[in-house]
Amino acid sequence: MLKTIARAKINLTLRILGKNKTGFHLIESITAFSDFGDEVEVFTNSSCDQLEISGPFAKDLEGDNIVVKALEYFRKETTWTQPVTIKIFKQIPVAAGLGGGSADAACVLKMLNLVAPKARIGEEKMAEIGLNLGSDVPACLSGKTVKMEGRGEKLSIIGRIPDMPILLVNPNIMLSTKAVFETLSQGGLFKPADETANVDVEEIFKNIGCSTPNDLIEPAIKLAPVIKEVLFVLRKLKGIKTVGMSGSGATFFALFEHNDTVSIIKAEEQIKNYGWWTASTFLKGA
Repeated sequence: MLKTIARAKINLTLRILGKNKTGFHLIESITAFSDFGDEVEVFTNSSCDQLEISGPFAKDLEGDNIVVKALEYFRKETTWTQPVTIKIFKQIPVAAGLGGGSADAACVLKMLNLVAPKARIGEEKMAEIGLNLGSDVPACLSGKTVKMEGRGEKLSIIGRIPDMPILLVNPNIMLSTKAVFETLSQGGLFKPADETANVDVEEIFKNIGCSTPNDLIEPAIKLAPVIKEVLFVLRKLKGIKTVGMSGSGATFFALFEHNDTVSIIKAEEQIKNYGWWTASTFLKGA
């Protein structure tokens, strides 16, 4: 049996550069991962494939599960047929901009690669499968702080960022990524970002209280006005270093100074008074 944590993905920055010929949006994002995530187990059994999902956000999952699709891709590529059981304890909110499904799928693919004897998929093919599953999966397969470009398939290592306390906050709502992008396009909000403008990663962490750029904040607010209140409240917290929205929302994050555990504890207590979902954890710089 293998067990691991499918770590929540945090888009520290997100710029929308345009669309490709197939209609996919082209992005540029500085993406890191937190210590917080879903618990994932994979082990073989003697009967049939089984997917067991529990946890606080299991009830929010609908339709075909990306983990099942990951298993199907793995079987097709390797012809390995041994039945497996996949267990997921769902702690990452669904449709929250934290890449929970993508992280789960990436972990399952990597664990299947270890569980299946002689059925190994190379790194390049694994990345190809990941992109077929979803734009965030290649970054989740990497698990490192990266710069994502294209649809998400172009990854470049940007070096280490500080390990920092991070508070994740969601006002208990789900936001469809598709709906947010449609609002961006239809609402006249889309202005292609300057492809030549480089993001200085160090600048993200320099100024207390600064906000990181995310081109999807405006359309997200149009769909869920409450997140404007979340952003306002986070900016008022004591000890924050940086505030931003991850992905297409509706989860926001507040970063604190290295080792400032006191401020993040007080901040989480304050946020809980609003009845919003929170998770205090660490942003891993590796």
